[in-house]
Amino acid sequence: MTDVVPADAGYNPNPFIGIILLIVLLVFVLPDRLPQFISDFSPYFFAGIPCARLPAARDLAAHQSVIGRSVQDPLQLAVAPAAPEDSGALHIRLTVSNNSLGTLPIVFQEDNIVVAAGDGGRDGFGFIVAPEPAEGAVGRQAPDPVGYEESDIRLLGPRQRCVHALALVASQDMIDNGGTIRAYYRMSLPGEHQTRSEGKPAIYADQGLDFLSEGVVFSASVDIAPGE
Repeated sequence: MTDVVPADAGYNPNPFIGIILLIVLLVFVLPDRLPQFISDFSPYFFAGIPCARLPAARDLAAHQSVIGRSVQDPLQLAVAPAAPEDSGALHIRLTVSNNSLGTLPIVFQEDNIVVAAGDGGRDGFGFIVAPEPAEGAVGRQAPDPVGYEESDIRLLGPRQRCVHALALVASQDMIDNGGTIRAYYRMSLPGEHQTRSEGKPAIYADQGLDFLSEGVVFSASVDIAPGE
């Protein structure tokens, strides 16, 4: 006589249920944990594209984000320095985040980032470093123009962030004792158009750069560890 084997014989639902639970866990955990993990492991993979690669502004006389013009204080800065190397090199990573739903025009001049012991009041990005960096570490300080060339204005999209890496020369005092660093972005003027768009009405009379209520935003002050 042939035994009848039930249709569900040998079927174990536990692996299937375990896979479902794992998927649900990943859905709830990854959005909070994965970005931070990847950012720490490889900053440029997830933390944001280099600020220099953000799209440049085009024809801001006629094309600007209405939401971006109406937001206040949407910009957030974070700075992450490494300990000075034996050679004196001090590597710094700056993260610029747009926490609004509008597109922000930010002035980013890679060769004109001020690095000094104090805040000189210049527009654009800068770092306040103590003790003062070694000679040659201070960026070029050109006069603040009334309006910026659109090639120097980058568009930071909604909820987007960008990163910029900078290498300075640490002073011997910093190598021996460490120090502090703080980043800032200042824009005291709305910006006047250098040129007007041909054949199009100049809808906006400025470049839309005045979205900071106090004219400046600072990052938290971060300690720099002494060199090893």
